[in-house]
Amino acid sequence: MGIGDDAAAWKPSRSHLSVITCDALIEDIHFTRAAFSFEEIGYRALASNLSDIAAMGAQPILATVALGIGPGISTNELLDLYRGIDSLARTSKTAIAGGDIVRTQKLMLTIAVVGEVRASNMKRRSGARNKDILAVTGPLGASRAGLDGDHSEEAHRKHRTPPPRLLEGRWLGGSQSVHAMMDLSDGLAMDVPRMARASGLAAIIEQVPVAQAARAMAGSRGNDPQHYVLEAGEDFELLVAVAPRAFTHLSQRFQKRFGRPLLQIGRVHEGSGVTVRKGDLLEPLQETGWDHLAQ
Repeated sequence: MGIGDDAAAWKPSRSHLSVITCDALIEDIHFTRAAFSFEEIGYRALASNLSDIAAMGAQPILATVALGIGPGISTNELLDLYRGIDSLARTSKTAIAGGDIVRTQKLMLTIAVVGEVRASNMKRRSGARNKDILAVTGPLGASRAGLDGDHSEEAHRKHRTPPPRLLEGRWLGGSQSVHAMMDLSDGLAMDVPRMARASGLAAIIEQVPVAQAARAMAGSRGNDPQHYVLEAGEDFELLVAVAPRAFTHLSQRFQKRFGRPLLQIGRVHEGSGVTVRKGDLLEPLQETGWDHLAQ
């Protein structure tokens, strides 16, 4: 039972768990009207939530949208915003079940998504095991390149309309060789330590898969591409910890299924902390990236 009453209702599958996530986007903090169209703002707002659902190995079921309308926003602009939400909701089979509209000083979207997953397929960031291989579902840094002004197709798509890895998340969630999973919304330098700490382990980042757009942007600024990508966020790829004996076979199957490889970036081991390999040296990782509480 969807929109039309005071609340929506749905009946979860008996054999599944419900997973719930919520994300807020605020004008001039997470986006600006000058940089994004209203349709892109709506799309990205839902995409950030769906990426969290993907990281749990789940299928999205429904979403609610709370919209704060700032001054100077027209009806047509609001319709464009909802078109962006609706386009991704349709392709991901997510029902928009309701929400709220209020008057605010700046444009704000808060979206909550409910998904379902078999208990045996649900992945958490705390499940990594000693000697697991760390891998990601795609090259990183293209979203940051788009933020920094790269107008290439790769950078534009990853920054403005990033595809949440829902199919990949459910596929990886179905493998017993995948022990942990999380989405890369805040960057490797923030998210690898989070997975390592949650799992009670240390980690080594041995190589960073750099997107072509990120490599070009880093080069134009005289930055090291690996350092540039370590700090990059909002790629919405998935970080996974995989049993070492199963990784080669799993990666080959992933390549066959999705047309691109599962990219190894490092491993976890006993201890604490995260290091980065630079040539023959291991250096402590500086945890830099998006800080939600930074002023």
